[in-house]
Amino acid sequence: MAQSLAQTGTTCQLTTHPIPSLPAESPPDYVLVRFLASPVNRVDFMVLNNQYPLKPKYTSPTTNTPIPGFDGIALVESSTSPLFSPGDLTLPRDLGLGTWRTHAILPASSLLKLPPSVSTISPIDASLIRSGALIAHLLLTNPSTPLKAGDHIIISAGTSTVSQFLIQLAKHRGIKPILVIRDRPNPEPVKAELLALGAEAVLTESEVEAGLLLPKQPIILALDSVFGKTGELLAASLAPGGKFVLVGLLAGPKASMQLTTQHLFNRQLSFLPFRGSEHLKRMGDEQTESLIGEIARMFVDGTLKRPRVKVVDWTTAGEGEVEKALKEAVELAKGEAGHVKTVWKLT
Repeated sequence: MAQSLAQTGTTCQLTTHPIPSLPAESPPDYVLVRFLASPVNRVDFMVLNNQYPLKPKYTSPTTNTPIPGFDGIALVESSTSPLFSPGDLTLPRDLGLGTWRTHAILPASSLLKLPPSVSTISPIDASLIRSGALIAHLLLTNPSTPLKAGDHIIISAGTSTVSQFLIQLAKHRGIKPILVIRDRPNPEPVKAELLALGAEAVLTESEVEAGLLLPKQPIILALDSVFGKTGELLAASLAPGGKFVLVGLLAGPKASMQLTTQHLFNRQLSFLPFRGSEHLKRMGDEQTESLIGEIARMFVDGTLKRPRVKVVDWTTAGEGEVEKALKEAVELAKGEAGHVKTVWKLT
């Protein structure tokens, strides 16, 4: 039987239904996939709370309610598309595919294929590529914010998956990342963990506000996933002519930042948005799949290591255990000091 974690209000319910199949009369260019793993991302919480502009595109055949999940890794089981064959590993190209389920019939155009050379990648690692390692790579190679070895950058949400991939990728390029983490009673173990990954420095928000421990070299780029007060702190740390890139809205969709003439005229800072999906569209299919293959190989050869995650195995979870794990993930995400990402192991 197939399973889907479908939305009920601001929570979800695990439902069971027959495994779908591609009928003989299926139109061309469709694939039946079996999802192997899917992370629970911040954007998923925003979708559940109707705070995100993009909604799930698919519904549960049992309850006819939306199936959340924007990210994951799936194995092709059958295909009417010449682009996919049984055994291919795929990532979502489109957002809103409803990856919190074990099986799905999807248009071939909504998927990206991993090269056969990385078929040994761990499903948990692969599930973190699309919204984690790939985004980190794009941020470091964005033509609008060119970087070179020795440059200092500052990054908020320092314990996030994207930030932890950013550290590792920056280290390989000689870029020096300064991470900002939320205040907590004992930040030293978290700091030590992030420094070991390759961070140049790790500061709490209070330390940034006090002007402590910032490097003597100018900070030319701020990558902010929080906005609000945290964004203001990052903007204040930039050298004249620096660039501020808005990556996410962890402070909420209604958060705001105060900009003054000091930012725009005296210091001549630039403020830029970042949307990963838009960058991938501009890159095109061939270049995107090549980049994903490159990142996947970095997992396989050990160059990239995933952050600590909490794996919840649907195949062994007892009644109500998956729903409970989701509620716990939502509550932890509301906390003051970050959380460990939950990843569904689906099949």
